[in-house]
Amino acid sequence: MASKVQLPTHFRDWNGSSSPSIEASEKPATTQKPLWKRPWFIAVAVAAVIAIIIAIAVPLAVILPKKHKSKPDTRVLLPLYIYPKENATWAPLYDALLDDPSLNFTVIINPSSGPGSSQHPDVQYTAALTQLAKYPNVNKVGYVRTGYATRNLSDVISELNVYAGWASKDQAFAIDGIFFDESPHEYSADAVSFMLNATRAVKDAKFQGAKTVIRNPGVIPDFRFNDSNTDISVVFEQSYTEYQSKEADLAALKDDRSNNCYMVHSVPAMDKGKLHTFVDGLSKRAEWLFVTTNDENYYESFADDWADFTAAIPT
Repeated sequence: MASKVQLPTHFRDWNGSSSPSIEASEKPATTQKPLWKRPWFIAVAVAAVIAIIIAIAVPLAVILPKKHKSKPDTRVLLPLYIYPKENATWAPLYDALLDDPSLNFTVIINPSSGPGSSQHPDVQYTAALTQLAKYPNVNKVGYVRTGYATRNLSDVISELNVYAGWASKDQAFAIDGIFFDESPHEYSADAVSFMLNATRAVKDAKFQGAKTVIRNPGVIPDFRFNDSNTDISVVFEQSYTEYQSKEADLAALKDDRSNNCYMVHSVPAMDKGKLHTFVDGLSKRAEWLFVTTNDENYYESFADDWADFTAAIPT
Protein backbone atom coordinates (compact mmCIF):
# COMPACT_ATOMS: atom_id res chain seq x y z
CA MET A 1 0.00 0.00 0.00
CA ALA A 2 1.40 3.36 -1.03
CA SER A 3 2.45 5.64 1.71
CA LYS A 4 0.15 8.58 2.41
CA VAL A 5 1.18 11.76 0.67
CA GLN A 6 1.76 14.61 3.03
CA LEU A 7 0.09 17.73 1.62
CA PRO A 8 1.77 21.05 2.07
CA THR A 9 0.45 23.02 4.93
CA HIS A 10 -1.24 25.67 2.72
CA PHE A 11 -3.20 22.95 0.83
CA ARG A 12 -4.38 21.48 4.08
CA ASP A 13 -5.47 24.96 5.11
CA TRP A 14 -7.63 25.46 1.98
CA ASN A 15 -9.25 22.01 2.56
CA GLY A 16 -10.47 22.83 6.02
CA SER A 17 -7.50 21.65 8.08
CA SER A 18 -7.29 23.02 11.57
CA SER A 19 -3.62 23.80 11.01
CA PRO A 20 -2.82 27.46 11.01
CA SER A 21 -2.61 28.89 7.44
CA ILE A 22 0.48 30.48 6.09
CA GLU A 23 -1.56 33.65 5.48
CA ALA A 24 -2.32 33.76 9.18
CA SER A 25 1.06 32.73 10.47
CA GLU A 26 3.69 33.44 7.87
CA LYS A 27 2.42 36.20 5.44
CA PRO A 28 4.19 39.45 6.11
CA ALA A 29 2.09 42.49 7.05
CA THR A 30 0.31 44.02 4.01
CA THR A 31 1.91 47.28 2.79
CA GLN A 32 -0.72 50.05 2.51
CA LYS A 33 -1.11 51.82 -0.88
CA PRO A 34 0.11 55.41 -1.03
CA LEU A 35 -2.65 57.90 -0.30
CA TRP A 36 -2.68 59.19 -3.84
CA LYS A 37 -3.37 55.68 -5.21
CA ARG A 38 -6.40 55.01 -3.08
CA PRO A 39 -9.74 55.02 -4.97
CA TRP A 40 -11.47 57.36 -2.55
CA PHE A 41 -8.63 59.86 -2.80
CA ILE A 42 -8.70 59.75 -6.62
CA ALA A 43 -12.45 60.35 -6.61
CA VAL A 44 -12.10 63.32 -4.28
CA ALA A 45 -9.25 64.76 -6.36
CA VAL A 46 -11.20 64.46 -9.62
CA ALA A 47 -14.21 66.17 -8.02
CA ALA A 48 -11.97 68.97 -6.76
CA VAL A 49 -10.44 69.50 -10.22
CA ILE A 50 -13.90 69.67 -11.81
CA ALA A 51 -15.01 72.19 -9.19
CA ILE A 52 -11.93 74.34 -9.90
CA ILE A 53 -12.57 74.23 -13.66
CA ILE A 54 -16.18 75.29 -13.15
CA ALA A 55 -15.11 78.04 -10.73
CA ILE A 56 -12.75 79.43 -13.39
CA ALA A 57 -14.86 78.82 -16.51
CA VAL A 58 -18.12 80.37 -15.31
CA PRO A 59 -16.65 83.77 -14.39
CA LEU A 60 -14.70 83.80 -17.67
CA ALA A 61 -17.88 83.12 -19.60
CA VAL A 62 -19.33 86.26 -18.03
CA ILE A 63 -16.18 88.40 -18.18
CA LEU A 64 -15.01 87.65 -21.72
CA PRO A 65 -18.14 88.90 -23.51
CA LYS A 66 -17.93 92.12 -21.50
CA LYS A 67 -14.38 92.61 -22.67
CA HIS A 68 -15.49 91.98 -26.25
CA LYS A 69 -18.18 94.64 -25.85
CA SER A 70 -15.49 97.25 -25.33
CA LYS A 71 -15.87 97.39 -29.13
CA PRO A 72 -19.60 96.74 -29.55
CA ASP A 73 -21.22 96.05 -32.87
CA THR A 74 -21.74 99.11 -34.99
CA ARG A 75 -23.88 99.61 -38.09
CA VAL A 76 -23.83 101.88 -41.11
CA LEU A 77 -26.62 104.37 -41.78
CA LEU A 78 -26.07 105.32 -45.41
CA PRO A 79 -27.84 108.35 -46.93
CA LEU A 80 -27.98 106.98 -50.48
CA TYR A 81 -29.05 110.11 -52.33
CA ILE A 82 -27.55 108.75 -55.54
CA TYR A 83 -29.84 108.15 -58.50
CA PRO A 84 -29.09 104.67 -59.91
CA LYS A 85 -28.59 105.62 -63.55
CA GLU A 86 -27.04 102.23 -64.32
CA ASN A 87 -26.31 98.94 -62.61
CA ALA A 88 -22.82 100.02 -61.57
CA THR A 89 -23.96 103.22 -59.84
CA TRP A 90 -24.52 101.50 -56.49
CA ALA A 91 -21.67 99.01 -56.99
CA PRO A 92 -19.61 100.38 -54.05
CA LEU A 93 -22.55 99.58 -51.76
CA TYR A 94 -22.99 96.09 -53.20
CA ASP A 95 -19.26 95.45 -52.76
CA ALA A 96 -19.37 96.56 -49.11
CA LEU A 97 -22.39 94.34 -48.41
CA LEU A 98 -20.60 91.38 -49.96
CA ASP A 99 -17.19 92.01 -48.39
CA ASP A 100 -18.45 91.80 -44.79
CA PRO A 101 -21.78 89.96 -44.36
CA SER A 102 -21.56 90.57 -40.59
CA LEU A 103 -21.73 94.35 -41.09
CA ASN A 104 -25.34 95.58 -41.20
CA PHE A 105 -26.45 98.55 -43.27
CA THR A 106 -29.57 100.67 -43.16
CA VAL A 107 -29.84 102.54 -46.44
CA ILE A 108 -31.90 105.72 -46.87
CA ILE A 109 -33.70 105.56 -50.21
CA ASN A 110 -34.42 109.04 -51.60
CA PRO A 111 -35.73 109.16 -55.18
CA SER A 112 -36.73 112.85 -55.16
CA SER A 113 -36.51 114.42 -51.70
CA GLY A 114 -39.18 111.86 -50.95
CA PRO A 115 -40.76 108.98 -52.88
CA GLY A 116 -41.52 111.09 -55.95
CA SER A 117 -44.82 111.63 -57.73
CA SER A 118 -45.43 108.00 -58.69
CA GLN A 119 -46.90 105.35 -56.43
CA HIS A 120 -44.05 102.96 -57.33
CA PRO A 121 -40.32 103.31 -58.06
CA ASP A 122 -39.23 103.99 -61.64
CA VAL A 123 -37.35 101.56 -63.88
CA GLN A 124 -33.89 102.54 -62.63
CA TYR A 125 -34.90 102.24 -58.99
CA THR A 126 -36.70 98.99 -59.74
CA ALA A 127 -33.47 97.44 -61.01
CA ALA A 128 -31.35 98.85 -58.17
CA LEU A 129 -33.77 97.77 -55.42
CA THR A 130 -34.04 94.29 -56.93
CA GLN A 131 -30.27 93.95 -56.74
CA LEU A 132 -30.17 95.37 -53.21
CA ALA A 133 -32.76 92.86 -52.03
CA LYS A 134 -30.31 90.02 -52.71
CA TYR A 135 -28.20 90.96 -49.69
CA PRO A 136 -29.34 89.81 -46.24
CA ASN A 137 -27.39 92.45 -44.29
CA VAL A 138 -29.26 95.52 -45.49
CA ASN A 139 -32.49 97.29 -44.53
CA LYS A 140 -34.06 100.16 -46.43
CA VAL A 141 -35.85 103.24 -45.10
CA GLY A 142 -37.59 105.89 -47.15
CA TYR A 143 -36.67 109.58 -47.02
CA VAL A 144 -39.39 111.99 -45.87
CA ARG A 145 -38.76 115.66 -45.11
CA THR A 146 -40.68 117.22 -42.20
CA GLY A 147 -39.51 120.83 -42.70
CA TYR A 148 -38.79 121.00 -38.96
CA ALA A 149 -42.45 120.14 -38.30
CA THR A 150 -43.74 122.94 -40.53
CA ARG A 151 -45.00 120.81 -43.43
CA ASN A 152 -48.58 119.72 -43.66
CA LEU A 153 -48.74 116.54 -41.57
CA SER A 154 -51.09 114.88 -44.05
CA ASP A 155 -48.48 115.34 -46.82
CA VAL A 156 -45.83 113.71 -44.63
CA ILE A 157 -48.10 110.76 -43.87
CA SER A 158 -49.08 110.45 -47.53
CA GLU A 159 -45.42 110.19 -48.56
CA LEU A 160 -44.55 107.56 -45.99
CA ASN A 161 -47.55 105.52 -47.12
CA VAL A 162 -46.27 105.62 -50.70
CA TYR A 163 -43.07 103.92 -49.53
CA ALA A 164 -45.13 101.40 -47.56
CA GLY A 165 -47.03 100.55 -50.74
CA TRP A 166 -43.97 99.72 -52.84
CA ALA A 167 -44.00 96.11 -51.65
CA SER A 168 -47.42 95.60 -53.22
CA LYS A 169 -45.76 95.67 -56.64
CA ASP A 170 -42.79 93.46 -55.75
CA GLN A 171 -41.45 92.22 -52.43
CA ALA A 172 -37.96 93.24 -53.55
CA PHE A 173 -39.09 96.88 -53.30
CA ALA A 174 -40.20 96.54 -49.67
CA ILE A 175 -39.18 99.44 -47.42
CA ASP A 176 -38.54 98.81 -43.72
CA GLY A 177 -39.31 102.23 -42.25
CA ILE A 178 -38.86 105.99 -42.58
CA PHE A 179 -36.03 108.49 -42.20
CA PHE A 180 -37.53 111.81 -41.10
CA ASP A 181 -35.11 114.46 -42.30
CA GLU A 182 -35.26 118.01 -40.95
CA SER A 183 -36.70 116.81 -37.66
CA PRO A 184 -37.08 119.64 -35.14
CA HIS A 185 -34.77 119.90 -32.16
CA GLU A 186 -36.09 123.08 -30.46
CA TYR A 187 -39.07 122.40 -28.25
CA SER A 188 -42.60 123.52 -28.94
CA ALA A 189 -45.75 121.65 -28.07
CA ASP A 190 -46.85 121.72 -31.71
CA ALA A 191 -43.55 120.30 -32.94
CA VAL A 192 -43.64 117.49 -30.39
CA SER A 193 -47.22 116.66 -31.36
CA PHE A 194 -46.34 116.73 -35.07
CA MET A 195 -43.48 114.28 -34.65
CA LEU A 196 -45.46 111.97 -32.38
CA ASN A 197 -48.20 111.70 -34.99
CA ALA A 198 -45.68 111.16 -37.79
CA THR A 199 -43.85 108.37 -35.98
CA ARG A 200 -47.11 106.67 -35.02
CA ALA A 201 -48.13 106.74 -38.66
CA VAL A 202 -45.01 104.74 -39.53
CA LYS A 203 -45.82 102.09 -36.96
CA ASP A 204 -49.40 101.91 -38.27
CA ALA A 205 -48.41 101.70 -41.94
CA LYS A 206 -47.89 98.52 -43.97
CA PHE A 207 -44.11 98.48 -43.83
CA GLN A 208 -42.15 95.26 -43.62
CA GLY A 209 -40.16 94.12 -40.61
CA ALA A 210 -39.48 96.43 -37.69
CA LYS A 211 -41.08 99.59 -39.17
CA THR A 212 -37.96 101.53 -38.22
CA VAL A 213 -38.33 105.22 -37.35
CA ILE A 214 -35.28 107.45 -37.69
CA ARG A 215 -35.35 111.15 -36.84
CA ASN A 216 -32.69 113.53 -38.05
CA PRO A 217 -32.52 116.75 -36.05
CA GLY A 218 -28.79 116.79 -36.85
CA VAL A 219 -28.03 118.00 -33.31
CA ILE A 220 -28.95 116.91 -29.81
CA PRO A 221 -32.73 117.51 -29.58
CA ASP A 222 -34.67 118.78 -26.60
CA PHE A 223 -35.38 115.82 -24.31
CA ARG A 224 -39.12 116.44 -24.68
CA PHE A 225 -38.92 114.98 -28.17
CA ASN A 226 -38.15 111.58 -26.66
CA ASP A 227 -40.60 109.07 -28.07
CA SER A 228 -40.77 105.31 -27.60
CA ASN A 229 -41.71 104.95 -31.28
CA THR A 230 -38.42 106.51 -32.42
CA ASP A 231 -35.72 103.89 -32.93
CA ILE A 232 -32.75 106.03 -33.98
CA SER A 233 -31.96 109.72 -33.61
CA VAL A 234 -29.23 111.45 -35.63
CA VAL A 235 -27.76 113.57 -32.85
CA PHE A 236 -24.86 114.81 -34.97
CA GLU A 237 -24.83 115.64 -38.68
CA GLN A 238 -22.07 118.15 -39.25
CA SER A 239 -18.46 118.49 -40.32
CA TYR A 240 -15.41 116.86 -38.80
CA THR A 241 -14.33 120.25 -37.44
CA GLU A 242 -17.68 120.76 -35.73
CA TYR A 243 -17.43 117.28 -34.26
CA GLN A 244 -14.15 118.21 -32.58
CA SER A 245 -15.85 121.16 -30.86
CA LYS A 246 -18.98 119.22 -29.84
CA GLU A 247 -17.41 115.94 -28.81
CA ALA A 248 -17.71 116.70 -25.07
CA ASP A 249 -21.43 117.49 -25.38
CA LEU A 250 -22.04 114.27 -27.28
CA ALA A 251 -20.07 112.28 -24.73
CA ALA A 252 -22.31 113.65 -21.98
CA LEU A 253 -25.45 112.18 -23.56
CA LYS A 254 -27.09 109.60 -21.32
CA ASP A 255 -28.95 107.91 -24.16
CA ASP A 256 -28.34 104.29 -25.05
CA ARG A 257 -25.81 104.24 -27.91
CA SER A 258 -28.14 101.91 -29.83
CA ASN A 259 -30.48 104.90 -30.35
CA ASN A 260 -27.79 107.31 -31.53
CA CYS A 261 -26.37 108.04 -34.96
CA TYR A 262 -23.43 110.26 -35.96
CA MET A 263 -23.05 111.46 -39.56
CA VAL A 264 -19.72 113.22 -40.04
CA HIS A 265 -18.82 114.86 -43.34
CA SER A 266 -15.79 116.84 -44.56
CA VAL A 267 -13.45 114.44 -42.79
CA PRO A 268 -9.81 115.14 -43.70
CA ALA A 269 -7.91 112.43 -45.54
CA MET A 270 -6.48 109.93 -43.04
CA ASP A 271 -4.42 106.79 -43.30
CA LYS A 272 -6.28 103.59 -42.48
CA GLY A 273 -4.93 103.46 -38.94
CA LYS A 274 -6.11 106.96 -38.03
CA LEU A 275 -9.48 106.42 -39.70
CA HIS A 276 -9.92 103.18 -37.77
CA THR A 277 -9.15 105.00 -34.51
CA PHE A 278 -11.58 107.81 -35.35
CA VAL A 279 -14.41 105.43 -36.27
CA ASP A 280 -13.75 103.32 -33.20
CA GLY A 281 -14.11 106.41 -31.01
CA LEU A 282 -17.41 107.33 -32.66
CA SER A 283 -18.74 103.81 -32.26
CA LYS A 284 -18.35 103.89 -28.49
CA ARG A 285 -21.16 106.45 -28.29
CA ALA A 286 -23.27 105.72 -31.36
CA GLU A 287 -24.30 102.39 -32.87
CA TRP A 288 -25.10 103.98 -36.24
CA LEU A 289 -22.42 105.80 -38.22
CA PHE A 290 -21.70 107.49 -41.50
CA VAL A 291 -18.34 109.09 -42.23
CA THR A 292 -17.27 110.71 -45.50
CA THR A 293 -14.48 112.88 -46.84
CA ASN A 294 -16.96 114.60 -49.18
CA ASP A 295 -17.05 118.29 -48.30
CA GLU A 296 -20.02 119.19 -50.52
CA ASN A 297 -23.01 117.25 -51.79
CA TYR A 298 -22.05 114.89 -49.03
CA TYR A 299 -24.48 112.10 -49.87
CA GLU A 300 -24.63 112.26 -53.65
CA SER A 301 -21.55 110.14 -54.35
CA PHE A 302 -19.41 107.49 -52.72
CA ALA A 303 -16.31 109.17 -51.32
CA ASP A 304 -12.81 107.89 -51.98
CA ASP A 305 -12.64 106.61 -48.39
CA TRP A 306 -15.93 104.65 -48.56
CA ALA A 307 -14.32 101.20 -48.56
CA ASP A 308 -11.86 102.19 -45.82
CA PHE A 309 -14.72 103.55 -43.70
CA THR A 310 -16.79 100.36 -43.93
CA ALA A 311 -13.68 98.26 -43.23
CA ALA A 312 -13.06 100.30 -40.06
CA ILE A 313 -16.51 99.62 -38.56
CA PRO A 314 -16.31 97.32 -35.50
CA THR A 315 -18.44 94.18 -35.99
